[in-house]
Amino acid sequence: MWQGMKSVMVFDPKDSQVETDRKWREWMEHKSSVGDKYVPTAAETRKYLNELENRKQRYA
Repeated sequence: MWQGMKSVMVFDPKDSQVETDRKWREWMEHKSSVGDKYVPTAAETRKYLNELENRKQRYA
């Protein structure tokens, strides 16, 4: 898959509510980009926050 690729859903204003609902279901079943995002672990988050804090102290 391409780096930074975004998932796009296209709605046609002429679609009925049934068709719009079908498109939503299909999109959700195929794992939208929201489900594909990386979530850092607790250790990675702590390391990142510590680095931010260290930078603030250096420049204070």
